[in-house]
Amino acid sequence: MKSFESCLENFRLGGEFYRLFEHIPKIMFFAKDRKRRLFMGNQRFLEHCGFTSVEELVGKSDIEMFPKYMEDKFARDDKTILRSGKPLLNLVELFPSRDRLPEWYITNKYPIFNKAGSVVAICGLIQPYQLSFDDPDDPISKVVDLIKGSFDQTINIPELSQRAGLSQRQLERLFKKRFSISPREYILRLRVLIAADKLKYTNKIITEIALDCGFYDHSSFTRQFKRHMGTLPLKFRKSEGR
Repeated sequence: MKSFESCLENFRLGGEFYRLFEHIPKIMFFAKDRKRRLFMGNQRFLEHCGFTSVEELVGKSDIEMFPKYMEDKFARDDKTILRSGKPLLNLVELFPSRDRLPEWYITNKYPIFNKAGSVVAICGLIQPYQLSFDDPDDPISKVVDLIKGSFDQTINIPELSQRAGLSQRQLERLFKKRFSISPREYILRLRVLIAADKLKYTNKIITEIALDCGFYDHSSFTRQFKRHMGTLPLKFRKSEGR
């Protein structure tokens, strides 16, 4: 408890630090202690997670706020930082949207040290995966728009490259630089997220959803859904109350 109270007091004393993150558009900021209990968040993070004040957030843990498959991933990353004292950057990971659907975000997590050089807390910045897609002339933005418009069909990477005015090698390099994943992996993730939305909000059978989202059969869909979401489609649907 002393460690938690110390973290909280230090941030109160250095309040201007976290206020910096109130003025960066679309960025969520949070901080948690060594026991992974939250003690700080900017206004965007509070609103996104359903809190009305910092006081409501203080002491909350990931397991109270997020599905287990997400919490497991967050815990692994947090423990790595606490053990190594090194940041984890450009993590493309699932995080609940405001309507509680899983969506892809980019997270950067950093250790917080005390004067003795020990890691006493973790802070992080979370931004939407699509944050940088505001320039219509950006070739990667064009590729993403093309993928969104044809996610339910067979998507040919060489054709995507050509339509974006890039070689396939350029596309792969620029895409990985932007998102740390390949175009093919992005396509899979998009299909899985759209499928999750359909599982939550429609009564369609799972095989039909699989085909609607560009998967060629039930088993391939189930395999990719489990890989990306950490749970099976049917279990996900039941956990969402359908």
